[in-house]
Amino acid sequence: MRSLVTKICILSAVCILIIHISAAQDSKQIIAVITGLSGNVQLKKAGKTEFAKALWGTQLFQGDQIRTDPGSEATLTFSNNNLMTVASGNTYTVHGDGSAKTEAGTKVKKVSSAMMADMSVLTTRREEKKDIGALAGLRAIVTEEPIEPTSPYNTLIKTNRPTFTWIPKRTFDKYIVNLYSSKGLVWSKEVSESMLKFPESEKELDFGETYFWNVEGEDLLDNKKSSSYKFSVLSTDKSKEILDQEALIRATFENDSDSSSLHSFLGAYYINQGLLQDAINEFEIISRMNPDAPLPLEILGSLYSDVGNKDKAIEKLQKALALSKNKDK
Repeated sequence: MRSLVTKICILSAVCILIIHISAAQDSKQIIAVITGLSGNVQLKKAGKTEFAKALWGTQLFQGDQIRTDPGSEATLTFSNNNLMTVASGNTYTVHGDGSAKTEAGTKVKKVSSAMMADMSVLTTRREEKKDIGALAGLRAIVTEEPIEPTSPYNTLIKTNRPTFTWIPKRTFDKYIVNLYSSKGLVWSKEVSESMLKFPESEKELDFGETYFWNVEGEDLLDNKKSSSYKFSVLSTDKSKEILDQEALIRATFENDSDSSSLHSFLGAYYINQGLLQDAINEFEIISRMNPDAPLPLEILGSLYSDVGNKDKAIEKLQKALALSKNKDK
């Protein structure tokens, strides 16, 4: 069960598309959400006189206007499975449900119902200002460890040959990665870098099983060990299902394989499947692509809280709060 803080963060995150919207909407109903931006895109809210910078995850209402500069474009996701691209050098006024009615400077395509169902995990967010008090529930007195395992970290994974990564807080001459199952030690491997690809000489992990791992750092004077973290390998059938759905999502964006819309759909799907580390990877990409947007950081805060990395959760939520305050000035 998700913690209360996690529920608050997810519910405060991006509003995507749980409400079925008809063409006869009023101005207070959400019609679309911005899920992709490239270049300089401006947004003018209905009733306002000036355009401002458009941000990933912004809710769009009847009468809002999207304006794309030359060399720029925006992707809008509607609740009826429509994905609209507003092309370079155009202005689009939001209305209806993004149907395929021909409009200059726009292009519409359908996404699958399964993809849209996954997006509902990112439900309606509140529009009021963020409350820094939400951070307090994450704080804990923790002794900083000399080695911080980063992946796989308290999550489900879809591969039975994972790569292990960690962050050393000081310099060590070498590292020893220890992997355990419920039956005891599976193997130990020595490396000089802060990562270990799954050893070719070792048997693949068992699908459907849970494992634990830690890292020891050694130098001439000392030996330090990290805490142990667990991960579970999906079952064979579930892994195949995941790979098939990933292929469907990627095929939908085959002509736009590095868009934040692609990463949005993948990230939402991974959250729904409990693949939290994969979801973190996707929303880290979205955050880097949209450095002014607070919502990817809010989602990352909740995900890091889910996997137990409280320090990272606080860091992301504080950054989101700072961006929200700047936006409201």
